[in-house]
Amino acid sequence: MPRFLLFFILGLICSAPALPARGQDVAIVHEALTALYKATNGGQWENNAGWDTTAVPESMEEYRQWHGLLVLDSTLYRIDLGHNNMRGSLPSELGNLSSLTRLNMYGNQLTGSIPSEIGNLSNLTRLILNGNQLTGSIPSEIGNLSNLTRLDLNGNQLTGPIPSALGNLSYLIELNLRDNYLAGPLPTELGNLSGLAHLDLSANHITGSIPRELGNLSNLTSLNLRGNQLIGSIPGELDNLLNLTRLDLGWNELTGPIPPELGNLSNLTTLDLGWNELTGSIPPELGNLSSLTWLDLGSVPLGGSIPPELGNLQNLTKLNLGWIELTGSIPPELGNLSNLVELNLRGNQLTGSIPPELGNLSNLISLDLPYNQLTGSLPSELGNLSDLKVLELGRNEFTGALPRELGNLSNLIWLNLSYNQLTGLLPPELGNLSNLTGLDLGRNKFTGSLPRELGNLLNLTGLILSGNRLTGSIPRSFLQLQVLRHFSFRHNWGLCAPPDDEFQTWLSNLQSGGDGSLCQL
Repeated sequence: MPRFLLFFILGLICSAPALPARGQDVAIVHEALTALYKATNGGQWENNAGWDTTAVPESMEEYRQWHGLLVLDSTLYRIDLGHNNMRGSLPSELGNLSSLTRLNMYGNQLTGSIPSEIGNLSNLTRLILNGNQLTGSIPSEIGNLSNLTRLDLNGNQLTGPIPSALGNLSYLIELNLRDNYLAGPLPTELGNLSGLAHLDLSANHITGSIPRELGNLSNLTSLNLRGNQLIGSIPGELDNLLNLTRLDLGWNELTGPIPPELGNLSNLTTLDLGWNELTGSIPPELGNLSSLTWLDLGSVPLGGSIPPELGNLQNLTKLNLGWIELTGSIPPELGNLSNLVELNLRGNQLTGSIPPELGNLSNLISLDLPYNQLTGSLPSELGNLSDLKVLELGRNEFTGALPRELGNLSNLIWLNLSYNQLTGLLPPELGNLSNLTGLDLGRNKFTGSLPRELGNLLNLTGLILSGNRLTGSIPRSFLQLQVLRHFSFRHNWGLCAPPDDEFQTWLSNLQSGGDGSLCQL
């Protein structure tokens, strides 16, 4: 064997977590398991097969018959009792199970605190207690579990700070503490966890700034700090995390600019910075993130224009730039995002027309552009978006007639064109939108009569035509709209309802209505 290979193998052996010694005291194990059974209402477990705590077994091998235990070579290695209807608290006697490598009790109804004696389990590699109702603080003694590779306490009611001692867990690969009530700052010692791949501290009450030391976690693939109270700027050191695939810092109170260095994270698939107080503009360097599938910067007061470089993100499926004070026009380069499913630009100050290139987005399901200052006519190319389900263009300044091609959007369920300056006749092709449940054409300048084909929209539950210049009688084909619940046609110039009893009965069963004007016989 080559000497370099021999040294490599010896190095792996020396650095690997030590295995527990074989053989255990049956009485000590029995005492701990009996305490667990009694403290967690073992008689009501979902599965308690083999758990006879009335007498001490003659040998460790008998524990092989107990549900959820793994015994090998007279040694108890694992307790796996997830989703087992355990109710009660964890006993301190668990700390005597010195050979245990896995303690898994997720998805139960455990209460009380985590006993500090768990810190005695020096051979433990996995501690999984997520999805319970545990309270109190995380014991700092967990930092003694030098062989731990996974710590999952998410979905409990834990309070207090994150212990800095967790930074001692040099073999840790996954740390998940999300959805608790943890408070205080992030310990800088977390930056010592050089093997960490997944760090999820989201949905807590963590305060202070993001430590620059997190930039040392070179093996990190997922960093989720969403839904805390973090302040300060995003540290530029995060650009060292070249293996990162997910970065979620949304719903905090972060300030300052988006570091352009984030554009170096070439493996990133998810970038969520939404609902912060970030300022500046969108760095064009984000257009270098060729693996990105999800980009959410929504509800951040950035300002500036949309960088055309975002059109390079060929794998992007969601782009949320809503309510971030954007100005300028929509870059036609966004039409290159062939995998895009959701495009949200609502609530900005965008001007100019809708680029016809957006009609190339063949996978688009939602196009959300309301509350801007967009002008011009609607491009007929929108009719190419055959998968589109939601088209929101309200509260802009669009003019011209509705393209007949909109009738090609057979999967559309919601169409909102309200509060624009659209003119002309309503195209009868709108009657082809057989899946439509909501149609809002209110507050425009449409003229002429209503096409009888609108009566084909059998799934329609809401129809708003108010505030236009429509004339004539409401078509009797509307009687086919049996699931319609809201129909508003008030404030039109000459639109009237048929006076016969059948139509008036149908109209009276709807919420809202018209101006009460009846067509003359």
